[in-house]
Amino acid sequence: MDRMDFTQSVVRIKVMEKRLLDNITIDKLVDANDIEEVIKILETTEYASSISKVKDSKNYEEILYNELNRVYELVREITPYKAISDLMALKYDYHNIKVMLKERLKGEDLSSLYIPIGTTDFNIFKNSFETSDFRDIDVRFSSVIQEVLSDFEKNSDPQRIDILVDKAYFNHMYDIAKDTGIELFINYVKDLIDFTNIIAVLRLKKQNKGLPFVEEVLLPNGNIELDQILVSYADSIDAIINRFRTSNITKALKAGLDLYNSTGRISAFEKSMDDHLMELIKESKSVVFGPEPIFAYLVAKEMEIKVLRIIMVSKLNNISPQAIRERLRELYV
Repeated sequence: MDRMDFTQSVVRIKVMEKRLLDNITIDKLVDANDIEEVIKILETTEYASSISKVKDSKNYEEILYNELNRVYELVREITPYKAISDLMALKYDYHNIKVMLKERLKGEDLSSLYIPIGTTDFNIFKNSFETSDFRDIDVRFSSVIQEVLSDFEKNSDPQRIDILVDKAYFNHMYDIAKDTGIELFINYVKDLIDFTNIIAVLRLKKQNKGLPFVEEVLLPNGNIELDQILVSYADSIDAIINRFRTSNITKALKAGLDLYNSTGRISAFEKSMDDHLMELIKESKSVVFGPEPIFAYLVAKEMEIKVLRIIMVSKLNNISPQAIRERLRELYV
């Protein structure tokens, strides 16, 4: 990638960054009396156009989808390299693969779960799956689809759909990051893999799964060696913290595991992961020429939407502002 190719893109992204929600606005949303008041506040922000397309303001998922779709379309329009948006959009392709497979293998209608924001046109994707003609989609997508279908014939275990598709997703994401040669992208993916592996360990420990199952779930290409993670499966939380004290994610790992230890909630650990990844991308704020600010903006917008989802769900369930604040993620601005 030639850094000078991003001159105009970065200028536009810096303008878009100024429209991200700040902490003052988030505080107003948290203190709002109900979801109707949340929507009224958002109507004074760049979310206004996404809200205007929705008939029922309580349909918050449609609002957030409209906004996410708008942002991805805009970023794809201004960036000269598809790989930048693909890094973040790829998860929607693999999410849709899971939905398609579960629809077929479980015989259920899950069409409401599709998120057509991925790297590939959703209609082409769906048609390829339904006709088993995969010429128009990435070979990685067709490979994992065929792998899952073959595996299900042998094992009839729906749980393995997620395991196989997740592994394909993270391998694909890592390869995209590595091919760009951009240090931030590679570090982001490797740190995300480390956190995902630790989360898997915590979940599987609760379920008393055996080591062979754990080994099958863990993802390669992180900073922490898989052998070390497997050894940690028998460790206490304090021992896990000590074992990985020199890793790239040590500070966030300790904070997250301490929270998990005191609450017993995986979501508490996930908050530390999100905050770490946000701190990582903030390094790109000073970049003038290059792809980093574009990627950072997408990460920031995704995190902003996650924060809004937490607030909106909380308002619908009458959760107190104090409890909402405990769940919120760090913002980019």
